[in-house]
Amino acid sequence: MADKWQLWVVAACLTAATGSAWADSLDEQRTRYLQIKQAWDSRQMDTVDQLMPTLRDYPLYPYLEYRQLAQNLDQETGLAVSEFIKRYPTLPPVRSLSSRFVNELARRQDWRGLLVFSPEAPKPVAARCNWYYAKWATGQQQVAWDGAKSIWLTGSSLPATCDKLFSAWQAAGQQNPITTLERIRLAMKAGNGNLVNFLAKQLPEDYQTIANAVMDLQNNPGTVENFARNVGATDFTRQATAIAFASLARTDAEGARQMIPSLVQLQKLDEQQTQELKESVAWRLMGNDITSDQARWRDDVVMRSDSTSLIERRVRMSLGNNDRRGMNTWIARLPVEAKAKDEWQYWQADLLMEQGRREEAEGILRKLMQERGFYPMVAAQKLGVDYPLQVDKAPAVDTTLTSGPEIARVRELMYWGMDNLARSEWSYLVSSRTTSQQQMLASYARQQNWWDLSVQATITGKLWNSLQERFPLAWQPQFERNISGKSIPMSYAMAIARQESAWNPKARSPVGASGLMQVMPATAQHTVTKFGIPGYSNSSQLLDAETNIQIGTQYLESVYQQFGENRIFASAAYNAGPSRVRTWQGNSAGKLDAVAFVETIPFSETRGYVKNVLAYDAYYRHFLSQSDKLFSDSEWKQRY
Repeated sequence: MADKWQLWVVAACLTAATGSAWADSLDEQRTRYLQIKQAWDSRQMDTVDQLMPTLRDYPLYPYLEYRQLAQNLDQETGLAVSEFIKRYPTLPPVRSLSSRFVNELARRQDWRGLLVFSPEAPKPVAARCNWYYAKWATGQQQVAWDGAKSIWLTGSSLPATCDKLFSAWQAAGQQNPITTLERIRLAMKAGNGNLVNFLAKQLPEDYQTIANAVMDLQNNPGTVENFARNVGATDFTRQATAIAFASLARTDAEGARQMIPSLVQLQKLDEQQTQELKESVAWRLMGNDITSDQARWRDDVVMRSDSTSLIERRVRMSLGNNDRRGMNTWIARLPVEAKAKDEWQYWQADLLMEQGRREEAEGILRKLMQERGFYPMVAAQKLGVDYPLQVDKAPAVDTTLTSGPEIARVRELMYWGMDNLARSEWSYLVSSRTTSQQQMLASYARQQNWWDLSVQATITGKLWNSLQERFPLAWQPQFERNISGKSIPMSYAMAIARQESAWNPKARSPVGASGLMQVMPATAQHTVTKFGIPGYSNSSQLLDAETNIQIGTQYLESVYQQFGENRIFASAAYNAGPSRVRTWQGNSAGKLDAVAFVETIPFSETRGYVKNVLAYDAYYRHFLSQSDKLFSDSEWKQRY
């Protein structure tokens, strides 16, 4: 009732002030903006219509206009929509408006109007299907069929909107069983079993043998040898055999290995196709629990391989076993461009040192030190010298760059807590500017305490040496409060947060991790209960920076203590879980140094995570005027 009374008073004032100027304060504009939103949500459109003209100068007025346009899209003309898009080309909702209106024109069956409005094919699939259907409806059949085929050939499911295009394509005799088989192959490769079965059932009567065989194969890859025997050898059956075989190799490597000669004969596989089968098995024979015969076979396959990732996996296996001779062999087998990677440059130098070729090794390490990141920092520590940290200073901010409508909208969106829209506005703004302007914008964002936008600008602009903007001292008072009494250094806690969320306090992962330190709800509840953290009641609080830092630093402290205050183990545990780290410790059994342990972490995501966190920690220690060595002395000397 109070809201309705407030809106009535505003409407009355508006009536009295008709024709007067609305040059009022930002706070007053924000008040009316909120009133408009409340009126809109309660369907009081007369109030909306009265208030709207009073906010033409408010930064978020374009969003109100967009809402009005979108609400009445079924009555709008192509001209009105086009003019709105031209007026606000950087407005985030505008990016989907064109395809939305294409779909609306398709609903109206205004095919000519659709093509006038959108002369080029839209990117979103549903709108693209409607666009190609419009081409068919206006007599441009070949364009429509080519478009239909390009959309059809995917391993993903497609929206129902596309059905009418595909029906016309099929009725014209253009969608034949060969194109269906090709899509089945793509669906098998993508692991989309439901789509495989759906498509197989669409095949005509004279393809039922292959259709049934494909469905059996999809449901049970273990029948791949029967499949290869019962169907003729074609390009499709060879590819289907290879996909199912790779799936079988993941669960029964030895059974798959023994099956290869039979599959080669039955499907008439050439040398390259045979090698691909062998590599599917070789990937599964990289542990130490295999026979000597399997090991010899695997190494013969890897030696013949052109797969950089497979050879790198073999290098890491040698590294994990502290097999220096094997490392030398397999690094030498890498392609030239792969050998130039930071990690393999470092390990080539390490091997040369062991061989007494110190001058050559140090030359490689000194050259590596000129780059950025984990291994350049490791190289400096190996040589016992300071890492030459390069920090580019941003040019002074040009006020004309920061006084435009985009920045004003970003500021208001941040004020209203609409962070995702603010980030979208910001991303478009940064991507449309020169490198120098991008540096200015990154610096400006840092000055405004928009730390996630500062980081985002450096990523968009590839400003890798703008280290102050890449690694701002974000939420510093909150971190200082919450690490008090804990062993974790503030630089380390900040490095974890920077890696986890790039300082976006509203970040959410697909699996539910939330906030600055990407805390999982279950982890939060366990941590709160175990350590008696007061005031926590539900997972939505993880989007509050203070709460997230409080819980995140407490959990980080717990894994840090579990692993003897070693950041390598603690970082890996924060990412992959403590139990996995204990398994990796058991596997390495004290054979490795710090760098070798990091490089042999089996999960590529966790391996990259640990490298990033350690490097980020060094950057933060630099900005906190502390020692910026990559590893502590105890971490460097420890055996892993």
